[in-house]
Amino acid sequence: MNDVVLYGDPVCPFAWLAYRWLDGTRTEFPMRPMSLAVLNEGTEVAEAHRRRIEDSLRAGRVLAAIEDRSAAARFHVALGRRIHEQRLPVDNALLRTALTAVGLPEDLAAKADCADLDPAVRAAHQASQDALGDTAGSPITAIGGRAFFGPVLTELPAPAEGQALLDALRTASAVPGFAELRRPRRGAPAMPAGQPV
Repeated sequence: MNDVVLYGDPVCPFAWLAYRWLDGTRTEFPMRPMSLAVLNEGTEVAEAHRRRIEDSLRAGRVLAAIEDRSAAARFHVALGRRIHEQRLPVDNALLRTALTAVGLPEDLAAKADCADLDPAVRAAHQASQDALGDTAGSPITAIGGRAFFGPVLTELPAPAEGQALLDALRTASAVPGFAELRRPRRGAPAMPAGQPV
C-alpha cells in the first residue's frame, strides 16, 4: 500500500530517523522537502541552532534546483545519510559528493548560494504545512491523505517495532476525530551507525 508521504528537512535528525524507520518497513513513499529555515523565519534562533538553519536554507535551495522529483528525493536521502550518519558538515564539498552519488551534476551545488531559489524553498515548505493543515516542524508524515507532525523518534526502532508503529499510525490516521498523542522526549536523537557511502 503506497499511501505514505514523508516531508522533512534534510538537516533535521528527527526527519532522518523517520526516513530510516519508514525505509525499514519496506513501504514505498515519496520523500518531500520542507524547510526549518522557512519555519523559523523572523524568530530568534539559539546560537547552537543558527548553523542548522543556514544549512537548511542552502540544502533547500539545491533541492529546489533539481527539477525531477525522484532525483531530488534521491539527493535528499544521499545528503541525509552523509549529514547524520557520516557526521559531515553541510558545505559545498558535501553537496557536490551527494549530487554525484545520485547521478546529478555536481555544479548544482553552486545553487546553495542562489537566493533566487528561496521562493521555491518556501513553496516546498508550504506544501508540507498545507498537507498538515497547520504549522509544524520536521518531519510531517501523511498517511492515507491525513498528515501529522512526527513521528519524532529518538532512536531507530527494530524492524518489527517499526512495522508495528506504522500499522498503529495507519489505524490512528483512519480515525477522523484523532488529533494528537504526545509524550515527553528525552535526550538527543541517537543515529544509526553510518553506512558506507
